[in-house]
Amino acid sequence: MSLLGKRRNLLVGAGDTPLRLAMAIVVALLSACASTPSTRFYVLSPLAAAQSAPVSAKPVAVVIRDIRLPQYLERPQLITRDGENRIQLADDAQWAGNFQQDMVRVLTENLGLLLASDRVFSAPHNGPLKADFKLDLEILRFEQGADGRVTLSARWWLIRGSDNALIEAPSVSLNSAPIDKLARDSLVAAMSSVYGELARLIARSVKANEVMTK
Repeated sequence: MSLLGKRRNLLVGAGDTPLRLAMAIVVALLSACASTPSTRFYVLSPLAAAQSAPVSAKPVAVVIRDIRLPQYLERPQLITRDGENRIQLADDAQWAGNFQQDMVRVLTENLGLLLASDRVFSAPHNGPLKADFKLDLEILRFEQGADGRVTLSARWWLIRGSDNALIEAPSVSLNSAPIDKLARDSLVAAMSSVYGELARLIARSVKANEVMTK
């Protein structure tokens, strides 16, 4: 082979290598995308309408002033505990919106159903309606633990609307049945159910003290 021919072969081989490398990178990226699970987005669900109380002739007015969350829950991913001091973020399962605002929405719906009242609002509420009760809620823990159970630890302050007097300030810890950690749909359903139980306790407290506002 002539010197010119050898040179042409070398040039072709040198130019071919970057092309093959680029193609290999593209194939690798496509394979990675194909194997990465798609992200699912979730919201909490309120109690079924069938669980509502009989319609009240004089519905109680409740304003949910605030729901406070620990900072580690203020993120889009679903959270599970892998131990007492370690958490895991589920990148394949995220909240569809702001988690705290979703909790406000669902608690408003749940209390409206349980109290048979169309006068349950979330702050800020600037309408002419005066609240019989004001509610502040603090979430201390709300995630799936290492044992597979959803734990909801919370405390709330029930305040009389007429004079802002504190009526009750209880604390509670609720748990679900164990759930597989990869069963995201079941996890969110369990969180919704446990949160509904909390709403029942708050509604019971409101009903027990409702005579004070009449």
